[in-house]
This record gives sequence, structure tokens and C-alpha cells, in this order.
Amino acid sequence: MNDYSKITALYSRLSVGDEDRDGGESNSIQNQKKFLESYARQLKLTNIRHYIDDDESGRFFDRSAYSRMIEDVENGKVGVCIMKDMTRWGRDYLQVGNAMEIFRRNNVRFIAVNNGIDSEKPDTLEFAPFINIMSEWYAKDISKKVKTGIKTKGMSGKPIATEAPYGYVKAPDNKDFWLIDEEAAEVVRLIFRLFLDGKNRNQIAVYLKNEQIPTPTFYMKDRGRGTAKSRTLNEENRYKWNKATLTRILTRQEYCGDVVNFKTTKHFRDKRNHYVDKSQWQITENVHAPVIDRTDFENVQRILENAPVKRPNGDGEIHPLSGLLFCKDCGAKMHIRIDYRNGGKRHVAFCSEYHKGKARNPKCHSPHIMDADLLMQTVSEVLKKIAEYSISNRADFEALVKKSLDVQQTDRTKKQQKRVPQITTRLEQIEKVLDKLYEDNALGTIPQDRYEQMSQKYSEEYYTLKEELAEIKEQLSAFENAGGRAQRFVKLTERYADFAELTPAILNEFISRIEVHERDRKRARYAIQHIGIYFNHIGRFENELTQLAEPTEQEIKKMREEIEEAKKEKSRAYHREYSRAYRAKNIEKQREYDRIKAREYRARKKAQAAAMSAQ
Repeated sequence: MNDYSKITALYSRLSVGDEDRDGGESNSIQNQKKFLESYARQLKLTNIRHYIDDDESGRFFDRSAYSRMIEDVENGKVGVCIMKDMTRWGRDYLQVGNAMEIFRRNNVRFIAVNNGIDSEKPDTLEFAPFINIMSEWYAKDISKKVKTGIKTKGMSGKPIATEAPYGYVKAPDNKDFWLIDEEAAEVVRLIFRLFLDGKNRNQIAVYLKNEQIPTPTFYMKDRGRGTAKSRTLNEENRYKWNKATLTRILTRQEYCGDVVNFKTTKHFRDKRNHYVDKSQWQITENVHAPVIDRTDFENVQRILENAPVKRPNGDGEIHPLSGLLFCKDCGAKMHIRIDYRNGGKRHVAFCSEYHKGKARNPKCHSPHIMDADLLMQTVSEVLKKIAEYSISNRADFEALVKKSLDVQQTDRTKKQQKRVPQITTRLEQIEKVLDKLYEDNALGTIPQDRYEQMSQKYSEEYYTLKEELAEIKEQLSAFENAGGRAQRFVKLTERYADFAELTPAILNEFISRIEVHERDRKRARYAIQHIGIYFNHIGRFENELTQLAEPTEQEIKKMREEIEEAKKEKSRAYHREYSRAYRAKNIEKQREYDRIKAREYRARKKAQAAAMSAQ
């Protein structure tokens, strides 16, 4: 039995409010309120209370007014609930069914006027499940149509984002074209420049805060743009940049002038976006003016991939080689710290895995210690030689680079070249087998379960081979384009031909990684240690120009003798200096000691002479 002294809940909802609003409430909601109030009065229902969700989708049930109404129902405050129709409730038949059960359990009368549903008349409830299912189908159909329209637009190279990213604005006469917002674009360029100069993201955030540069959210809100344009923000966060924001800026390919669509997806029942794999993105290059040079953007991505975290050492420094050094044996990154021993200051690189797990089960069994400052000098000399030679002998230099790339085509690459025709032949065979299987199944000469089993087996093999073939072709194309890679490297050397100081930006432009070998004698202060430098675009480039070839046995023997002689000479020099300092400090004591010894000597001689006279 319903208690009509309780609240009569009138629920109104509109998915997207119309543009003609009066007092902040859409006209459709006002019409729903009037309609429901009139109907309630016809039934002589009192204690009316409106629950209104404006601009709320029926696919989701975490709506504010709806949640309050359900809470009042479960607390026994509601006696009757009236809606215009079932679609106002929602478009998920499972959720609607659960809510109807809550109403029944709490003895609440439910009325959907236009559907003719009234819980006091059980025969009217028979069609409620079908109405709910049709509502969900409608939501699915609308979602499918909207997605199709968005996909068509995105595939054509037009941006489907609601807002242009920070650094751009939509053109006034063409919403599908972005123009550079110079004020914000200058901040984006500053962020990329600081990162390439060796700053990590936390340091950049501190710098931007000290310079009082507003975050993208506040910047766009001040101009009536962005997702926060209608929200109230905490002014304390106006200049509070963080690592996540800077990472989004540093990884946005749109700043190269490209349009990147379909980075996220969502189900029609789910209001949250979910990121998809990059292989599913639709990228259209050079659509609008670039904010960042493409080469700089690619260098930043490589740095982020190789060294996602560039932490300062104990003194707050980030060495220029940070993120570029890797252990040859285990492949781990090498850390760089400052050594203040012996009254000096030198930067020392060591394998991170060795120090991480040396207590038990270490991944690397040697520290691979190297003087980072000495390595900087070596790399600087090599780059200067390359720059000078490339400018004065461009044709010869391109030939050297191509020769180096040809050498890098290892046995694995040659095996891959042989593998391509094998895969192609097998794919053709599988296609014929699948066609024959389909024909046999259609004619009924093979059982259905056997057909499904064989079809699945060959299909899995087919798609596995297709993926392998695509991967091999991608790797081979990288080697085949040796001329283009050589030219890009030559342009890079021309760009930095007369550099005076080796900055982090130059290092990251030229070098992708440096592999550090273990010393020929572990824990020896003087030892021979090899390195392998891998350049951007051309990889390992070791020849007579770089002079990084490994020394011969005779050279190693000579170097070892020189090292041993240097150690001995250093020891002798130390003892000579120590003796000099000791004598200078204890000269008076030494003189007194010498006088005592002289007196003892004279007394001894005098006694000997007296003894001889007595005889």
C-alpha cells in the first residue's frame, strides 16, 4: 500500500540542453516540469518535489539529481515517482531494471506517463522491459552514427578534438584549421628548449613557476576556452606546473604541424576515454603551421624513451651525458655522480644495475666505472673532427657514412632478406587452403566443427606471418634508406659545424647512446676501457675519422707499461714530497738529534783514546 503523504518525486532529464535558456534552465526541462506538475495534480498528489538533471546523458546513472532521488527512495521519504517516459530514466535496461526493483522493495509507486506504465496496474508493467531494451538499442544506434561521422571526419585529416591544443587556436573562418597562438606557442618552444638543454621535467616546472607563467588550464580559461572554462579553479594552482602536464606537451605530435586523431576510444555506456595503441592512431602530417621543428620533436621523444627519468645527482646537477650512457654487458642505464676524493671534483659514471643488486643476485657483475668528464672530452674531439671533415669533404664523408651503414647490415639482416620470399610463398599457400576449406564447407564435404578448427589454425598462422613480414620490411627499409640517413646526418653536422662547447642539446642531436665496456683490469685505477658511440640516423660510425678503433696488442702493452711507469713515478714523487715536508716540519728536532749523536760519538772516541793511553 502506497503512502501518499510522502514526497511525490517528479523526475526530469534532458541529455543536451537547448540553446534557448531562461534563467539557466532549458525550455525542454521547463515544459517537462509543467507537464509532470499538471499530471500530479490530476491524481491529487501533494508534497511535490522536482529532481532535475539538465545536460545529463541517459547512458550513465551517476547523475546528481537521480542519485539524490534514489537515496530518498531508499530512506523511505518517497511515495510516488512520476516521469514523462521511460527514456527519461535511462537507456541501460539492466540499470533501469535494478532501479524498478528498488522502487518495488521500498513500496514506491512508479508512473511513466507517455508509456502508460503505472506500478499500481500490474498489467501495464509487462511491456516495461521491452521499452527499456528498445531505449538501449536506440542509444547504441545513436552512438554508432555519431562515431561513424567522427571517423569519417578524422580519416579525412581534419581534427576531431573539441579544442585546439595549448599553443594553437581554431581559425575564425574554419573551425577545422588551427592557427598558432604566439603567446602560448612561445611557452611550448621554451619547454622544448629547456628539455633539450638538459633540464628534467621537474626542473622545468620549477622554472616556469618562478617565471610566473600560467598553466595551460588557466591560460585557456582566461580566454574562454578549454574544458575548465565554466569551472571555478583554485587560484593557488595558477602557476603550479607539474610533470604530467609537461609530459603531455613534450609528447604532442600536433606541435610538428600534424593532425593526430583517434588516440582514445570509449563505449557508449562509459563516459571515460581510454587510450589506444599508437598503431591505431590516424596521423595526417603537415596540416597546419608547426610550433616545433620535427627534428627537435623526434630528439625529445628519443630522450624520453631512453631516459624517462633524468634525476639530478646529490649536488642537484644533471650531467650532459645523463641518459646517454648504457652498460655494454647488461644494457642498463649508467648513473653519474660526483667524486670529491683527493681534494678534487670529477664526475664518475657507473652501472645502475650493479649498485642496485650487488648484495645478492646482481644483474650486472661489474660497476663499469668511467670518468664522465674525460668521456665528454673524447666525444667533443670526435664530433669536432666529424664536423670539420664533413664540411671540407662532403662527398667523401657521405661515402664513409654509407659504408658504415652497409657494414651494419649483419647476418640477421641478411637472414631477414631471405625470410621475405619464404613468408610470401607461405601466405599464398594459406590463402589457397582457406579458399578450399570455405568451398568444402559450402558444399558440405567437411564437418562444421572440423572446418572451424582448421580455419582458426590457418587464420592464426596467416596473421602471425603478416605481422612478421611487416616488421621485417620496416627494419629492412631503415637499412635501404642509407643515402637519406647520410644526408640527414650531414645536415646535422652543418648545423653545428662551429660549436665551441658541447651542450646537452648538441649531444642529444648527434648521439643516441654510448655503450661503456668494462675495464681490462677490474678495480684498477689505471686501465684501458672501450666505448661504443651510436649516432642518430647512422648508428655506429667507427672508422679512421673517429679514431675509436680498438688498440692492438702492442699498443695495449705499451700503454700498460706507460701506466705502470706513471704509477711508480707518482709513488716516488709522493715519497720525495713527503720527506721534504717532514724534514721542514721537524728540522729543529733533527738538528738536536744530530747534536746528541755527535756528542755521543766524541765521548766514545775520547774514551777509546783514554783506554789506549792507560795501556
